Amino acid sequence: MTLKNNNTQTLEIKDCEILNIATGLRAQNLKEFRDLLQIIHPDCIHYHFWAKKLRAEFEEAEYNNDFAIWASINLHENKLAERLSLINPRMFQNVDELRSKLIEVVTLSLEQDKCSQDTKEGEKFQFTRSDIVLFETGHIISNPGQLKDIIPNLPLGAVYYHFIESHNTSSNIVTFVENAGDEYTDLAIRLSKLDPYFFRLPEMQSRASQIFIEFFQGESA
Repeated sequence: MTLKNNNTQTLEIKDCEILNIATGLRAQNLKEFRDLLQIIHPDCIHYHFWAKKLRAEFEEAEYNNDFAIWASINLHENKLAERLSLINPRMFQNVDELRSKLIEVVTLSLEQDKCSQDTKEGEKFQFTRSDIVLFETGHIISNPGQLKDIIPNLPLGAVYYHFIESHNTSSNIVTFVENAGDEYTDLAIRLSKLDPYFFRLPEMQSRASQIFIEFFQGESA
């Protein structure tokens, strides 16, 4: 098989933690929420779609992102919560497009459903952004075959970093497999169909692990 890149590429596996950073911006009702969506830092939008996957939560939330959860629990607007939960951030080219979609959905609710209820003081939506802290794991990968045995034992922070936070970079596992060589094209395609937005991290890890196992078992059969 012909390699896509003659340079030997390696993937250094990192674990990570998310450090929350309060912005001081809070919304008491949906109109304030819509107005703040227009000005918040792009990292806030990323945080509220993805960071909950790494947060320790006693109960699994019904909705996929913080915006939808707030609409349901604090505004009691389940129709809006469902609309917000259906927004898949991976379907947008950049954060500005995602921001525009959020504003569109919220504006629709303001116009059609007349959502105007104020929340209590402790129930305001608090916009948060984050920094990510990386840790060494000691794993340096030079070919996708090594990942078959490593992925099942990764800490969830590493799953988050290498499948979500590193999207479209050389640290992303799917990107690494895509660049490894033509013999791994089918593996890359299978992994790219695994959308992390719809899975909790343990399930994402399990599904990715199974894809590697099936691919390399078939290769050696």
